[in-house]
Amino acid sequence: MTSRPARLSSLTLTLSALALALATAVCLAAVAPASAEPVPAPLPADLMSAPAGRLGAEIVRHLNADAPAQLRRWAPTILSRQMAEADQRAFIQGLVSTAADSGGVDLLEARPEGPQGELLLLTLKSRRSGKQALLVLTADDAQAGTLRAADFMPQDDPRPYAHWPAKLATLAELPGVIEPVLAELVRTDDFAGCLAVSAGGRTVYETCRGLAERRHGTPVTGQTRFLIGSMGKMFTAVAVAQLVEAGQLSWQASVAELLPEYPDRDAARQMTVWGLLHHTTGLGDFFVPEFFEHRERFEDPADYLDLIARQPRASAPGERWSYSNAGYVVLGRIIEKVSGESYGDYLQRHVFAPAGMTSSGLDSLEDITPHLATGYFRDAPFAARWKANWMTLPFKGSPAGGGFSTSADLLRFADALQSGRLVKDTTLARMFEDGVPAGPGRYAAGFGDRPAHGLRVRGHAGGAPGMSANLAIVWETRAAVAVTSNLGPSDAVVMLSERLADLLAASRLPAPATPLSPAAP
Repeated sequence: MTSRPARLSSLTLTLSALALALATAVCLAAVAPASAEPVPAPLPADLMSAPAGRLGAEIVRHLNADAPAQLRRWAPTILSRQMAEADQRAFIQGLVSTAADSGGVDLLEARPEGPQGELLLLTLKSRRSGKQALLVLTADDAQAGTLRAADFMPQDDPRPYAHWPAKLATLAELPGVIEPVLAELVRTDDFAGCLAVSAGGRTVYETCRGLAERRHGTPVTGQTRFLIGSMGKMFTAVAVAQLVEAGQLSWQASVAELLPEYPDRDAARQMTVWGLLHHTTGLGDFFVPEFFEHRERFEDPADYLDLIARQPRASAPGERWSYSNAGYVVLGRIIEKVSGESYGDYLQRHVFAPAGMTSSGLDSLEDITPHLATGYFRDAPFAARWKANWMTLPFKGSPAGGGFSTSADLLRFADALQSGRLVKDTTLARMFEDGVPAGPGRYAAGFGDRPAHGLRVRGHAGGAPGMSANLAIVWETRAAVAVTSNLGPSDAVVMLSERLADLLAASRLPAPATPLSPAAP
């Protein structure tokens, strides 16, 4: 085992929520032209004098002054006993790698994030490459002078968007806007994959770049399939909505009613389908060392239940929004119990087939899936070398994510969703009612939902080592952007798709509603 899977353990909930917030927050200003070189803002004195700020400044000082052995000796002194050992080891290794790869760092910005501002985000810039990364810190109030959470995350580079327009006059201008940005991302080795844009149900732009497999130099094509991570939560949510629509399930049904086998009966009585869909049940997560040490044991949703029930809770049910992969695995088991079909079979018959998604599905590490790209990740924010993601993957995709798809299929899903081929309009509207605040928007039933120029952008991203994908639907105009990549997790990939969605929302250009045809096998 590598240290990478273990790093997903106790930080998963915090950082997944943060990634969702960042993926939408940046996009609210996406139509403003970006400066060629960001100008550092004065660091807020109140933030930098707070416990996390003081520790952040110390981290930057040690990054710029210490040798690797010195960093390894010093870093444990600022990490709380509440931080998992695996997370501590991974963070210390991240510090050492950052010091080696960056050539020194400059602190550009400090800002709070999270529902209560509990996270401190420090933007660091590599003196060697000019690339930026986020240092994410949470102080431990119970153990002074320490951090209970700390990690590095990639940061979107605004420079490729220096000439980004405020709006389009016609859709014919779209390639001229996209191509320079894609060319820069490919040049810096930050994108390999496919990007597709539709308007009114018709694809108006599609391109693929880079390598699907680097050992043999296999190029990405329109047939290449990509792992899409947490985007699968949209499919799980639609499956639940279909069963509600059919009268086989209730939004407010409890886990205790639906899954008698769930080990924690007290918690099961307090968790509802609606809460699971919205990440408000307080469930923890299953990305713990035990999961990665025995990946082959977790093939079907039922295999996860005991592990999920044994994890510490993030909060009491209904107390707050806390992103939970575990909750969606529980939903997958509910789908199986109610429908009488396996989760994978249900998706194929009731979601993928009606939508014409012939290149989407779930697979395991033992399967040979035609045209499936190999995933690659960098194990530190300023690292130049890519690594294959074999050791970071679950054995099989789950209702929380881990399936595969193509950008073309994701556009077909968007069209089917809004055309009534998956659920009725009334059911779809219910899915977006009473969303939970998350970032600058809300989290609905399996979908993010944020404002953009008086319209709504809805969809979901997926990011993990070796995968970055996103679907952003401009709801009222039925324009959509889908991106799939085998490099990641990449902030740049998600940001490009969200910026495009904002541009389409600002432009509000009409397009004929010609249905997409299923892809050729």
